[in-house]
Amino acid sequence: MQLKTVLTPEYLAHILGLKLRAQAVLEGALAGWHPSPFHGYSSEFSQYKGYAPGDDIRHLDWKVFGRRDHLVIRQYRDETNASVHLVVDTSASMGYKSTQSVGFSKLEYANILAASVALLAERQRDAVALGYGGKNVKEYLPPESGPLRTRELLRRLESLTAEGKTDLETLFAEVAPRITGQSFVFLFTDLWQDPEAIAAGLQRIRRKSKTTTLVQLRTRDEAEFFSEGSFRLKDLETGEELEVSSAQARSAYLQAVKDHAARMLKECSKLGVRLVPIQVDWPCDLSLRAILPRN
Repeated sequence: MQLKTVLTPEYLAHILGLKLRAQAVLEGALAGWHPSPFHGYSSEFSQYKGYAPGDDIRHLDWKVFGRRDHLVIRQYRDETNASVHLVVDTSASMGYKSTQSVGFSKLEYANILAASVALLAERQRDAVALGYGGKNVKEYLPPESGPLRTRELLRRLESLTAEGKTDLETLFAEVAPRITGQSFVFLFTDLWQDPEAIAAGLQRIRRKSKTTTLVQLRTRDEAEFFSEGSFRLKDLETGEELEVSSAQARSAYLQAVKDHAARMLKECSKLGVRLVPIQVDWPCDLSLRAILPRN
């Protein structure tokens, strides 16, 4: 059965403010859907205590119950919730907005998804971190939990601008040392770089994370190219311009995109990274569902 949704980019564009947009997307994505994407972990068993109504039944020790016919809860020392790391590519290419649809640029769409994940993490009392940059990490807010952290994170996301060149290998390599513990990592980028170079940076992050989700954002123009006409294309990162005839270039372009996608998928499969392609004219709530891990 196909899900119905009104949370298209065109609809969300009429909602002012990143927080309100993200809240709408989160509620739309979770409607009728009840997985808990982030599960915390406990570092060390501490002691037993008698079960009381309201205690988490996941910590019931059934072996003790079988021996003593008495319900007890296992308690842990230094019990910690999950840590969620959001990394946003802010290179100039992320500022591109499709000529074929009304909605958001790739960066704006990424920010809505990242903000929605942050709100979900706050709801589950998980710590959230935010890093962003194009060639290097411009800033990295370490993981913290609570409404104040979420408010600051949303403020930073809303102020991001797309500028500079892409170097995901370097960006990811600089992010990796900042990830601690069994973290959930979400990387938002258009992946316009050589897959093998991206994989070199991804490998460092994957070693430090419980799950790594690579969210690939593309516009319809980039996914399908232009069906007809002649165009002057400009590289947003280098300023280089090129005259292109759709009739002559479309076939070769689509093949190159297909080859890039196959190489990227191969690299991600080897590393155990979830690769989730997203087109930025898709409904945002369905895109959020697609990127959340399924436990």
